[in-house]
Amino acid sequence: MINNFLLLKDKTILFAEDDIISRTKVVEILTMIFDKVYSAQDGKEAYEIYEDESPDIILTDIKMPKIDGLELIKKIRQNDYKTPIILMTSFAEQELLVDAANLSIDGYLVKPVSLEKLTFSLCKAIQRINRDLGLFPLGNDFFYNLSTKELYNNGNVVALGVKEQELLLLLINSPLKTVTKEEIEKKLWPIEPVSTSAIKKLVLRIRQKTHQNIIISVRGIGYRLDARKTPR
Repeated sequence: MINNFLLLKDKTILFAEDDIISRTKVVEILTMIFDKVYSAQDGKEAYEIYEDESPDIILTDIKMPKIDGLELIKKIRQNDYKTPIILMTSFAEQELLVDAANLSIDGYLVKPVSLEKLTFSLCKAIQRINRDLGLFPLGNDFFYNLSTKELYNNGNVVALGVKEQELLLLLINSPLKTVTKEEIEKKLWPIEPVSTSAIKKLVLRIRQKTHQNIIISVRGIGYRLDARKTPR
């Protein structure tokens, strides 16, 4: 989750909470995580900020004056199912989550919210945006764009050779399994035979270009992506 935490640093968030003490504490935390934090004291103000600023993610309490959290989400979801929304609720309000489930929320947090649970939920919600955009995080500010077939580091394209591209895409398409050497050979060299050293050199070049051990060698079997650097 540490690497996925980097996904939040250039994002914006809208936080709606009517309790000023809770709002102040959470805003302080969010400010350390996000590029920009917008806060609202009720659902009406939150919706106005949403329309003006188009935040990347929304975190809202359920019980608020003027417009409560559920009504806020209903208004947003009339035209927008893309923006991730996370609800905060007290234990006594959990029956309201049945209604919230039909509004395509990305999760809910029960108060009091721990920092660990808060950041985990936010990272998970942001990952949905990246999946929708075809972006696959590879750790340490590296992303593979599945739509354009390009590897990016901090917004810059990292040049890949044809075989490097094919191997990385093969591993991305099988993120939770070890791809055998035989599978790699069949996919990358379907006609001519290839030595084991050729695969090793290919893996080494990708590691050098990403400045990290993103590809793990599984002795006697094959290779897989490092699960600590990829989405779960």
